[in-house]
This record gives sequence, structure tokens and C-alpha cells, in this order.
Amino acid sequence: MVITDVKRDKGSRRIAAKNSARGVIGKNVAVLIAGFAALQTVLFLLLVAGQAVPDKPIVDNLVKAIDSGTYGPSGLPDRMGGVSDTFTECVVVGTGLGDGSPDDSPWQQAGYMPRISNCEKGVGDLRALAAGDTASQGQYYKYWAGYTAITRPALAMVGLEGLRILSGAMLVSSLIVALIAVAGRLNWWAATALLGPLLLASNVFSTPSTSFSQAISISFIFLSTALAAFGAGRSTTRLIAFTGLGAALFCYVDLLTTPAIPWALASVVAAAVTFGHARNFKQGVLAGVIAAVVWPLAFALTWASRWAIAAMFLGFDKVVEHVAGNVEFRTGGDFGHVSDTFGASTLRNANYWWDRIPTSHIVLILVAAAAVIAIILSVRRNGVSSILMGAVLAAPLLVIPIWYEVLRNHSQIHDFFAYRGIPVGFGIGLFALVVAASIQMKRVEVATVRPHEPEKLVANTKERGDDELHR
Repeated sequence: MVITDVKRDKGSRRIAAKNSARGVIGKNVAVLIAGFAALQTVLFLLLVAGQAVPDKPIVDNLVKAIDSGTYGPSGLPDRMGGVSDTFTECVVVGTGLGDGSPDDSPWQQAGYMPRISNCEKGVGDLRALAAGDTASQGQYYKYWAGYTAITRPALAMVGLEGLRILSGAMLVSSLIVALIAVAGRLNWWAATALLGPLLLASNVFSTPSTSFSQAISISFIFLSTALAAFGAGRSTTRLIAFTGLGAALFCYVDLLTTPAIPWALASVVAAAVTFGHARNFKQGVLAGVIAAVVWPLAFALTWASRWAIAAMFLGFDKVVEHVAGNVEFRTGGDFGHVSDTFGASTLRNANYWWDRIPTSHIVLILVAAAAVIAIILSVRRNGVSSILMGAVLAAPLLVIPIWYEVLRNHSQIHDFFAYRGIPVGFGIGLFALVVAASIQMKRVEVATVRPHEPEKLVANTKERGDDELHR
């Protein structure tokens, strides 16, 4: 009877533990879903706040920019070996302008998001609006256009030049946050390896003065990376929440520039930080897989929620038709020099980086040399198997060529900024090797214990574990 009662007690405890775990998981899932829904609401309210800024001071300041020659034109050189994205600049500063109807409220305008034309026709549109006339107008609900929560107040108060300064401050600040986040959870060697190739072999630092919209997007790439570092190594719920937040915020401000970059960065950082925290490679890989799934899912759901909001104002059929046409074009639409050959998109971006960015050759040599040093140190510390660990950690860089090939139309047309994925890929590879070299794996120690000294062994083992963690 005693044995039977003990078995029953154990079985009851197991069932209670399982039910408790299910309850915790269910609660966490509910919190994540509710948080995501609340975030979408906040993002839309920020659009409304941006649209509440009066158009007149924005238009007046943009006309001043036209007169001073700082508005457009498209295709200006970035003075760092490539071409600036002034076309998108004109689109961004014109987003939110051109009332669909004088009676439309900021709430309605945020729903369908009015927009004047690009650089070529934008000059005429802005002068017409300044004169009190109507302008050629479109609707830009296929993107969130969350940048208007930043651009419209800035344009109204400090004009286009002031907005460039603000975007530069955002770029530098977010970069510092990302570096500190990664270095704080790992080390400065890893943080430098991760972002160094992008900073030294791309036109990132030219963007505030030549392509401020790109500077804003890159700022949120750095923010997404920092959030992944903050969220990793603690709990799965925290990792999902922080990774998803980074993806949603990037979707909010971006115009489909380089989503593969923050996706890959968040995944590799989540894996590396968890690996460093737990000193368990399997846990690190699992965290990387979770981040690699959560990031695009949160990105896609955030985008879909924007279309759902637009459908409430414009009708479901109209939104679906417009979105489907854009998706079809970006994945395989015919456009001039776009090639359908497999690998053509990756090769074109790699060639752009190699041929147009003057520091690409030197950076590649530095990355190769640093990689060799990291491999040697890694093998000395953790054995030959550490090379495989580095290769597995670097797997998220594959997201970049996959993105190039799936969205071949977009990747080839916009190679003048999509190429940044190439130095980011090298940075991820080097980062993975540095992490593998800098983390001391756990070793199981075998000890002979006398029957009367178990407590002493436990205490000594705990001390060694604490020392390793602090070291």
C-alpha cells in the first residue's frame, strides 16, 4: 500500500507540473498576442498623429528646399562609390501630402495615406500645393509609412536639412546602442566583427546627407539587432517578444529596402548571446532558430495588419488587387535588365559591392585574416569541433542570398542599396567565428567523492561554476 501511495503521489505531481507548465505557456502566448495587437494599434495612432501635423509648414519648407537645390533630383552620387537613394527621399517627404478630400480627417488620411509624386513631378506638386492648388495624388498604403510620424513633424519644424541632421543622429545613436548591446552580452571583439564590415565597406555613413530615408531604415536595423541581444539568453517568451518588436518596428518605417539584413542579424545575435549565456551550443542554436522564425513572422503580420487597416477605409477587394500586383512584380516581374537566372541577383549585388565600393577589397582581406586568427584560437580553446560550431552559428547569413533570389526583381533593380547585404554576410560569418573562439565550453570534471563529503563536492562545484560565469 505504501509503494502504491508513493507512485500515486509522484503521478499526481507530474500531472500537476504538466498542467502548471501548460498554464504558463498559455498565459505567455496570450500575453504575446495581446501585446502584438496593442502594438499595431499604437503604430496606427502614430500615423494619425503624423497626419495631424498641418501640411502648410511642410510644403513651405519643401519649397525652400527646392529653391536651395536640396530637394532631389533622383540618382545623385553618394560620394562613397555608389548612388544615393534620392528617389525614395522624394517619395518619403511627399508621403502624407495631397488631401484626398478637404473634409478627410487625419484618421482617414492615415488609413489610405495620401502621397504626391516622386522627384520628377514632385517639384510641380509642391509648388501647386503652396499656391493653394491641387496636386497629382496617389495612395501609399502598401507600406506602413511609419516614418511620417518622424518626418512630418521634423519637416514642419526644421525643414529638409534639419530632417537630415535628425536622421544622422538616429543613425549614430542606434549604432552605439547596437554595439553596446552586443558587446555587453558577448564582447567588443564580437560586436566589432558583426558590424565592422558594413560600416567600413558600404555607404551607410553617407545616407543622412544623401538618402535620409535609408538612414532611418538602417537605424531600425541597428535597433532590431540591439533588441535581439537584449531579449536573448533569458527566456523564450522574452526572446520572442524582443525579436518580434524589432521586426515590427523595422516594417513600420521601411519601404522594403533590405529586410534580410535585420532578419539575419537578429537570428545570429540571438543564437550567439544564448550560447554565451548558457555555454550550451544546442540552446544557442535553438534560440537562433526561434529568432529566425519569429522575425519574418512578426514582419509579415505587421505588414498584413497595415493592409487590413487600409481595407477598412478603401475596401477589401481594392487592397488585395493592389497588393497582389506589387507582390507579383517584386518577385518576378519583367523590368529592363532583370535576369531570371538562378544566382543572378546575388551575383549582381556582389559585383556591385566589389566593383563600386572602394574599400571592399581591403575589408575582405581583413575579414579573411581575422577569420583565420579566430579559427586558430577557437581550435586551441574548444577543439576542432569549434569550427563546425562557428559554421552553424553563421547559418543566418544564408537568409541574404535566399532573399536576393526570391525577390530577384527588387534585388536587381535596387542593387545600389541592396548590396549592403554582402558586407553584412561577411560580418555575420566573422562574428560567428569570433564567438566560437571567445566562449569557453563547459567541461565535465570527474572527481572521487568520499561517502561523508557530498555537501563539500556540491559547494566546490557551485564555486567553479560561478567562477566560470564571472570569468
